[in-house]
Amino acid sequence: MKSITCVLLFLTTLTAHAEEESSCRIEKLRCEYLTNPIGIDETVPRLSWIVSSTERNQRQSAYQILVSSSEKNLENSEGDVWDTSKVASDETVAIEYAGRALASGQEVWWKVRLWDGEGKASPWSEPATWEMALLDKGDWHGQWIARNDSVAEQPLPLLRREFKLAKPIKRARVYVTGLGYYELSINGQRIGERCLEPGYTRYDKRVLYATHDVTKNLQEGDNALGMMLGNGWFNVQTVASWDFEKAPWRASPRMLLELRIEFADGTTEIISSDDKWKTDEGPIVYNTIYGGETYDARREQPGWDKPGFDDAAWNAAELVDPPKGKLVAQAMHPITIDQTIEPASVTETRPGVYVFDTGQNLAGCAELKISGPAGTKITMKYGERLNQDGTVNQDQIAGHVWGKGKDQQFQTDTYILKGEGEESWRSRFVYHGFQYVEVTGATEPLTRDNLKIHFMHSAVPDVGHFSCSNPLLNQIWRNARWSYLSNLHGIPTDCPHREKNGWMADAHLACETALWNYDAVTVYEKWLSDMADEQLADGRLPGIVPTGGWGYDWGNGPAWD
Repeated sequence: MKSITCVLLFLTTLTAHAEEESSCRIEKLRCEYLTNPIGIDETVPRLSWIVSSTERNQRQSAYQILVSSSEKNLENSEGDVWDTSKVASDETVAIEYAGRALASGQEVWWKVRLWDGEGKASPWSEPATWEMALLDKGDWHGQWIARNDSVAEQPLPLLRREFKLAKPIKRARVYVTGLGYYELSINGQRIGERCLEPGYTRYDKRVLYATHDVTKNLQEGDNALGMMLGNGWFNVQTVASWDFEKAPWRASPRMLLELRIEFADGTTEIISSDDKWKTDEGPIVYNTIYGGETYDARREQPGWDKPGFDDAAWNAAELVDPPKGKLVAQAMHPITIDQTIEPASVTETRPGVYVFDTGQNLAGCAELKISGPAGTKITMKYGERLNQDGTVNQDQIAGHVWGKGKDQQFQTDTYILKGEGEESWRSRFVYHGFQYVEVTGATEPLTRDNLKIHFMHSAVPDVGHFSCSNPLLNQIWRNARWSYLSNLHGIPTDCPHREKNGWMADAHLACETALWNYDAVTVYEKWLSDMADEQLADGRLPGIVPTGGWGYDWGNGPAWD
């Protein structure tokens, strides 16, 4: 009896040990280095996670990934799309998916568990998702449309389309791009908080598009889609040293859109860009990436992006040639407004000339809040230095632009009032590098309350910190971070004002510092694709990427070889 009792105690101890839970936990599940991404066109997406533990010296010795076709299946631990079973590995980054082939628009749910160094299993992670984009060219039903086919300086276009939905909506996705930049709205509501979309590429090789969940933006009955387009890098108006006005891809602003709607009864409907769309000139009458933006609020058409608007005077959109580049889903952290900063001070340097000091050198734009008579023209001139009289000095940063045309506007936004009480405005399709904003034209005295500053950059997650007892080193670190983010707008740039170019040597020298501070891998992977698009058959790379053709003969190569 004594020996039987010992055996039972031994077996009980083994069972208890086997059932003992690991202290490790799996956190921050990511697909293609993004959290719950919508619109991935990589057919073998890479999965990553982070391991944490309350104990020291712990590690992952094995993992199991479950990918399911529904949230319910995942809750039941049914990996009907992919079940890796137990895999002996300490890898936690870029595990390549090897399950069933994924279809366009397919959404999947996934989770992970691990075994630690002692062989104890962790709980399952919290569930995560990813969703595929449009994987085949034949999935697109839309056509490229524009207001016209002219690259001349002209007011930027508005485009709209009304439609009716007769049944309850279960799910809706919009796949969209607009060149050079766009803002999409549905029923008068802007979709998303992204700025300067899509990411800048060599458009005759690659064009990025985004996917948005717009289920909650649609309604039974009447609906309206609205698109506002900007020139961006697609139709550069400014004559400058790098010859972007001669880029082989240059064309008028244009768009492509596909709205896919699934109804509660299982049926579907597709609304695409075609010649059923209507178009007219919008209130942005001047727009160029180096020069700035001019907005005439008197030209606004209230309700243009809502159902029921009278567009009888609008023209039919024109079908235009698509850019030559292949359509690729944008899988990088978008550009967003990171902070909104109150000016540190404002000084009236001479009557009617106000200089706002942000207190910090940065990239982005200013938002104006002002009242005045209709037709009042308010000018905002951006710069990093001041003249002796306290006004903004642009001499150094404007050199390469003005060198080819001294009469050109540079880093200047203009707002023309409609005269309807307090008005608020910021530029949509440009960004500037600056610390100071010189404002002229106001009919009333200005205070700090009339301007706020938007810091804008690729929204890469913050992953590294540094501090020490030396205040100078701490400030150098802070300055480096501000400089890096101010030069990250879909590509790593050399400066956010004069050039905005992706100089390869600048970027590779800053890369190590950047990656200690920020999770910027998605931007760098996108930029590597840009490099591949620019490489010539003989292997040469230009000094700047992307380029419209300049840079192969001087300062070329990843280190300006």
